[in-house]
Amino acid sequence: MSLPAVAIIGGTGFLGQQISNAFLTDFRSSFSRIRVLTRDPSSQKAQDLASKGAELIKYSGDELEKSFDEAFAGADVIVNALPGGADKETKQAIIKAIARSGAKVYFLSEFGSDHRINDFPGYESEEWLGKQEIAKETRAAFKGKVIALYTSAFIELAVKFPALGIDVKNNAFTAYGSPTTKISLTSLADIGRAVARLSILATDPVTAASVPDDIRIAGDTVTIEGVRDIVARVKGVTPGEIKTVDVAPIKETLKGPSPQFFDYLRRVALFPLCPHGGDGMYSHAWVCNRVVLGEGKADFSSQNDNELVNPGGKLWKWQTVEEAIGGL
Repeated sequence: MSLPAVAIIGGTGFLGQQISNAFLTDFRSSFSRIRVLTRDPSSQKAQDLASKGAELIKYSGDELEKSFDEAFAGADVIVNALPGGADKETKQAIIKAIARSGAKVYFLSEFGSDHRINDFPGYESEEWLGKQEIAKETRAAFKGKVIALYTSAFIELAVKFPALGIDVKNNAFTAYGSPTTKISLTSLADIGRAVARLSILATDPVTAASVPDDIRIAGDTVTIEGVRDIVARVKGVTPGEIKTVDVAPIKETLKGPSPQFFDYLRRVALFPLCPHGGDGMYSHAWVCNRVVLGEGKADFSSQNDNELVNPGGKLWKWQTVEEAIGGL
């Protein structure tokens, strides 16, 4: 059997670069060609990937479908690493192009919360609803296998920014609900490795049937209380204070977001400022994600596909939250 070729949409982005790196390094010998689609092939990130053997293909709003058709020609695996906020025109152009392609496997732009189990009847996050609609359209249009990979939160964001209630710098912590509620976190590098590994399994006739359409992985699972203790141990400081927030009233106010709702969030100081500035941490979607963590729906520790992706942890070692904090 010939080696499969892969095309990665948004392969120089925040997560996309890590996915591209996994294909180009740890799993390079398992793929014949690795194409990276980017809006700016001249960027340093793109050039770094090119130096490792990536074929760079530019895509732009002027000729979206044409550039996608070029990139997908001969590809066996297509990975969509674009952020959920990508424009509708791009999303629709991708669906049309993969439907015309001869690819065997397509990865949806998921890589986060498993919104299939989230419970917000009638007031779901627009981002989740949009992903569900795109998945439905894609599975109807594409003849090959469509995979949704759910990873829960990213370790890097959780420990570097206080947006999930973990403020390593100030040794302060905020828990939605109980501080002993489990939260699964996965590193960007491990997500990249998982995508590459699943691409191998899904394109091999011997193992293809073992790969489900919906997959969950959990690099590490912790609690806010546990992270507090890790920070104390790793940084040599006194265990910090944990502030607890009742999830129920927050979830209730999500039914009707309004200026008063966002003022309420600021007043009770549930969130620090968004890492990039502005009011991003007060958005409806972000509050929904925080509620999901507090309700225990971000705990993938008992129901995941880690053994399928990385049997016995023998292919690579999953990064832990403690390792990430120690590296800060």
